[in-house]
Amino acid sequence: MKRMRPYALLGLFFFSAAAQAAPDALSAAREIDAVLEKDWKKHNVKGNPELDDTTFVRRIYLDVTGRIPTTREAETFMNSEAPDKRAKLIDHLLATEGYVQHSYNYWADVLRTQTNGNQAGPITGAAYSNFIKESLRQNKPYDQFVREMVAAQGESWDNGAIGYYMRDRGMPLDNMANTARVFLGTRVECAQCHNHPFDKWTQMQFFQMAAFTYPVQTNDYYGGSSEGARQMLRDREKAARDKFVMPVMNKKMTAEERAKAKRDAEQIGKQARLAGEAVRKENRYVEEALTDVRNLMRYTSVSFKDDRKLTLPHDYQYSDAKPRSRVEPATMFGHAAEVKPGETQLQAYARWMASKENDRFNKVIANRLWKRVFGLALIEPLDELMDSTVPMNAELQAHLEKLIVTLNYDMKAYLRVLYNTRAYQRQVTREEIAPGIVYHFTGPILRRMTAEQMWDSFVTLINPNPDMPNEPLREAFTNRILSAKKISDSMESLTAEEVLAGAEKSGQKYKVQAETVRDLQMKIAEARAKEDKETSNKLRDQLNKLQRETRTSVNQNLILPGMKKLAADLGVVPAVLQTDGKAGPQVVAATGGMDMMMASMADGDVKDKIFLPGYDTPRKTRDEEKAAQAAREEVWKEEAVYYGLSEKQQRDYFRVRAEQTRNWVRSAELESPAPRGHYLREFGQSDRETIENANHEASVPQALAMMNGQLMPQILSRHSQLMLTVSKAVYPDDKVEAIYKTVLSRKPTAKEKEIWMKAQDQGLTAMEDLVFSLLNTQQFIFIQ
Repeated sequence: MKRMRPYALLGLFFFSAAAQAAPDALSAAREIDAVLEKDWKKHNVKGNPELDDTTFVRRIYLDVTGRIPTTREAETFMNSEAPDKRAKLIDHLLATEGYVQHSYNYWADVLRTQTNGNQAGPITGAAYSNFIKESLRQNKPYDQFVREMVAAQGESWDNGAIGYYMRDRGMPLDNMANTARVFLGTRVECAQCHNHPFDKWTQMQFFQMAAFTYPVQTNDYYGGSSEGARQMLRDREKAARDKFVMPVMNKKMTAEERAKAKRDAEQIGKQARLAGEAVRKENRYVEEALTDVRNLMRYTSVSFKDDRKLTLPHDYQYSDAKPRSRVEPATMFGHAAEVKPGETQLQAYARWMASKENDRFNKVIANRLWKRVFGLALIEPLDELMDSTVPMNAELQAHLEKLIVTLNYDMKAYLRVLYNTRAYQRQVTREEIAPGIVYHFTGPILRRMTAEQMWDSFVTLINPNPDMPNEPLREAFTNRILSAKKISDSMESLTAEEVLAGAEKSGQKYKVQAETVRDLQMKIAEARAKEDKETSNKLRDQLNKLQRETRTSVNQNLILPGMKKLAADLGVVPAVLQTDGKAGPQVVAATGGMDMMMASMADGDVKDKIFLPGYDTPRKTRDEEKAAQAAREEVWKEEAVYYGLSEKQQRDYFRVRAEQTRNWVRSAELESPAPRGHYLREFGQSDRETIENANHEASVPQALAMMNGQLMPQILSRHSQLMLTVSKAVYPDDKVEAIYKTVLSRKPTAKEKEIWMKAQDQGLTAMEDLVFSLLNTQQFIFIQ
């Protein structure tokens, strides 16, 4: 219960004595201001005017937590008379889950994190996402964060960092190019095919760098026992062919005998091939069963194969080496990446990458975080560093690099310093800074909200506690990963012979239904060609039912025996969670909605579920469920009292809050990227296919989404954060003020009140009209 309380009073916590900005952060901020002021004086420019509190509170919430403040949070800050309330608020926000979620959105864009994509797959995608979030939650030093990704090996359930390599599965050369771009700010992809036309990098240097990570294997999952079963099938096929003995030919044979032996050999060879094909055809259905098991764990393992060596391409055209010659690893710049005793080649490469002596590594992260705060890096573009690159402020660049190293790559401490600078706490620069123009950072650049900031701000208008964790969604991700681990370990507990025996039983089911499946598929194709959707859907339902039956067979014949044996190996008694008294114990193959196949394996005709400690999230007892619900309702009751709801109104309020918590959650809690058609995609969220691929431009679909979607009805619903705040106001003028304070974190100006009065005279009398207008203003969409 106590664990839930901070979310009830989120905006009231940052003025406690414990939430104070460290003196070293403030003094470091003053040093940066001094460097900037020296540059301003030299170039005869002035810093932008200082920022007022109302603009500051909205900006800092958007920059640190990725959303606008609730009205409560903004009022708490505005009502404080503490002289250092800005520093305290910065410290508070950096310690919140909102910081983790907003920072995750940034790194997900940079690292192209996908939880629902085809490259990394849903299991490793979820594990990779959790790895990034947990690293941010722990405030893991940036150099360690990078090393763990670059040196990652193992299975995704044990090491989510392998998602870094799995994201570029099967494309090791592209992965190296992405690594150099993201962490070293160096574009080397051109050198993959030829010497770089605009920089010093050669094709040989590209391949030497790629040789460090080329041995990383991201192939499809093949468990030891399953692979053993496949080998036994191959052996069967070979044995069927080997039964046919080829005639022996020797020099003593006459020409006629040799011709006959040749004819016999051709005939026997044909018979051997037919025998092998017959066995292969029979094995096909067994292979299908094994493939269904494999598909539940696809793309979950990364390993380093020392014997996998990189060679130059066949068309290599330079004189320093021959085509197809082997390439040994070598760094492109700086010191060599020497392998120390007890260290792998990959670990040596990661250590070199994230070394304090690696100037480019320091330069890039110092600028990445500076750009997050001020909207522009000292070096633009940030990912095209060259020896000739000159920063906008060389002294500041050197100072920031030294600062990030001195702080041991503590990103939160570094950001704390930047947010406490007077330069950051000035008004924005509204003029566009064209490429090639030196900016003197007289204040942050005016920026449009990202798609995630837009969505999370909409969620804030709906949800009175927007940062409250959505436990079911988080558990779904965790269960997705644990389910794969459970299946993997269960299959590994079986011998190859046991796996093959189970696959053969399921293979018979596949064989019996194969002809029916093919017939249904043909009929579905015919119905689609005739655009007969009704028939097509009926046939599709029949096909899905058959496929569920076959996968349930795999569940019964392979996964269930494996889990029973795993339980025995662990010395635990598997707990049956549910039973209908009609069937023996079955197994949860998956929970949390991983994909259609995993769902069908899990649900099929399964009635009973086996719980294995360490592999399944413990199911809450009835008392625990009641306690959790009571904790949520305590939070909601405190909200209801704050908003002036009566005891009679609270039951309905609790129902609505439960629905809001399920359906209106922060972007970082959702699948990444959101599915097409989601508001996040409409507002420009990256598809995570390429590095930093978000779109920050306005578009017609965005306007249509605002007008015609379910967003506005939710924002204007009776129990949204916005309308609860408006309902507290008694008089019409107070209600107008409440809308402005909730949407823009400030009161309306006299001019804005006058405009609203004129609009009312012209027929726009509903508060909904004012809300819609404000949400579509540049004041709402831009971070000022």
